[in-house]
Amino acid sequence: MLMKDLSVITRLSRMYSIRRLNNFNLAHSEHEIMMYLAQNSRVNQDMIASFFLIDKGAIAKSLSKLEEKGYVDRVINPENQREKIISLTAKGMEVMDAMWDILMEWNNGIFEGLSPEEIKDIERITGIVADNCLKMIQRYDRE
Repeated sequence: MLMKDLSVITRLSRMYSIRRLNNFNLAHSEHEIMMYLAQNSRVNQDMIASFFLIDKGAIAKSLSKLEEKGYVDRVINPENQREKIISLTAKGMEVMDAMWDILMEWNNGIFEGLSPEEIKDIERITGIVADNCLKMIQRYDRE
């Protein structure tokens, strides 16, 4: 069953990252935010919330924790005083190498025995399913 399998993959992915990130004092959600920040510049809280489809309050809480730990900075946008631009600090950038290694370990392990074409197919198909899920929710919200 697709939903059960996706749920198991998600739970085990969280367990793996939590165990591997223990030395950095990072929660799984904080790790995900840092990975997003490493790949995106000039980001604000709303952009992060939209990307992860998570409540802005939950993102704000995670960002506060990351800021307290010294992994991110929030600087007022000079073009919009109500907005804060979020970026990784030097300390945050330092741990990114380890995070990329952890992600590569996970991906290599879960895709073991699959060809590059099969991996691309999985990514393409799950992307379509995710988009369809979002469309279903948006359709329901409009009704």
